[in-house]
Amino acid sequence: MMVRKTLISLLFIVILFVFIKPINSTMISVFNIADTPAVVTKGHYGTSLIVEISFSDETLLDWLKTVKEPYPLLLLDAAWIKRSPEHLKVIQERKLPTGLLGPEDLVDKPIDLAVVQKDINIYEKYFQETPLWFATRNHQYSQDLQNNLFQQQMNILSPSLIWKGEKTPKLQKGDFVFMSLHQNSNISFKDLNTFLQQNKFMSIEENIFGYKVQTKKSP
Repeated sequence: MMVRKTLISLLFIVILFVFIKPINSTMISVFNIADTPAVVTKGHYGTSLIVEISFSDETLLDWLKTVKEPYPLLLLDAAWIKRSPEHLKVIQERKLPTGLLGPEDLVDKPIDLAVVQKDINIYEKYFQETPLWFATRNHQYSQDLQNNLFQQQMNILSPSLIWKGEKTPKLQKGDFVFMSLHQNSNISFKDLNTFLQQNKFMSIEENIFGYKVQTKKSP
């Protein structure tokens, strides 16, 4: 009788593990935020910082080594990825969240999807996964580009507002705050760290879904 009760208890635990654990799991695989191609410009639960990176120096390397959680999402330029092995090592060791920063998509000169795919391939080569997040330099997106990225289960981001180093702007719930670290950027890391300290940011996933998740690309 005792053995039977033990077996029933074990069976009940297994059932709970199988059916409840996936619901509460913090690991999600490849996903599309929307059911159709779309550009996501806002979350629901807080504010998120997205940093575009296409320029390297020692100051950036030091910042990557010391930036604290919750980490901003880093959108990385493909050419920058290729020439920045030391920075990539820090990003990967610290598990800083990343996405891909693509070229501009202009109305009179639509983006070449082959160029975008080349950038995706570079990202995949160095990170061993497809980028979950994507943005173009000018935050413009043709329908062809949206369709292409949707098929690859990459989510397109665009800013609610762009921070250029000025005094803290008025942030609203759900905002995606973009800032750029390009060669011609004038934002100092002192200003950036102050901006991070003065505002309570959360991850893109937490902003969108309302809870913290670890995103992982499936093969």
